Amino acid sequence: MKNKTNFNPADILSKASNRTSSLNPFLSSENANQHQTIDIPMDQIITENNPRKTFNDASIRELADSISQYGLLQPIVVRKKAGKYELINGERRYRAHKLLKSKTIPAVVKNVEQIDITKLPEIKLVENLQREDLSESDLALSLQELKNRHKETNEQLAKRINKSAQWVKTKIAHAEILKETSLNANVDKSHPIYQIPTSLFTEIAPLDVSNRKKAIDYLIKGLEKKGDFPSRNDLREYVRPLKPAKPSKTKPKLKQLELKDLKSKLAKIKEKISVLQNEKAILEETIRKYKK
Repeated sequence: MKNKTNFNPADILSKASNRTSSLNPFLSSENANQHQTIDIPMDQIITENNPRKTFNDASIRELADSISQYGLLQPIVVRKKAGKYELINGERRYRAHKLLKSKTIPAVVKNVEQIDITKLPEIKLVENLQREDLSESDLALSLQELKNRHKETNEQLAKRINKSAQWVKTKIAHAEILKETSLNANVDKSHPIYQIPTSLFTEIAPLDVSNRKKAIDYLIKGLEKKGDFPSRNDLREYVRPLKPAKPSKTKPKLKQLELKDLKSKLAKIKEKISVLQNEKAILEETIRKYKK
């Protein structure tokens, strides 16, 4: 039996945020060259567990037109599963072929012994993080799924993908608001809520659930009226009165304090008096010298 690829998610994810060519050892071009490309029937391909949820119909159409004119320049990657083929990489190419009503599609079939199958969901997440055309919503949802898979904190995830903890925090907040405000799992992923950038979600995050929905409605109405979302400054002004009021800090009355707290307070006052008395003595001595 062949040895399985030594798949180290931390090594890959630390580079994934650069969005360069595929860094996935399972999908690398060198590895692909060792496998023959074959035509696979479209109805034999299984697509599931893809963290990428949104696909631009116009870009899929453009890709389909390109494939129709020039052919498929890069085959999809699949693995055998339950008598069929599970798609690992190339869903946009697969969707373009469906649009063209193609019967088959060129594919590289990977040997299941090459890699730990339990890592496939994570591999797909890594591959998505490397895509330049990945939407901000899909990026946020993919990061949240990675965080949940490893049961990590934002700080731990940040180290894994070589990003700042603040950057990860804003992306996770983006994902949480998306899931919180989506009516159900079958909501149309072309809905305007999935087009809202992370920068605007940052302004919405401090609000409670009902006010977040109001802010999102405000953004979507702005998009429908003007063809673009309101600016971040406009949104900031809109949400200002919706933010929860900060509780005013009131000092407890002396009668409400316990004896140990009263003694502690008295000791601090005496310490301040002692410091002031020392300063007073120094100043008085300095003044006397000047008079002489």
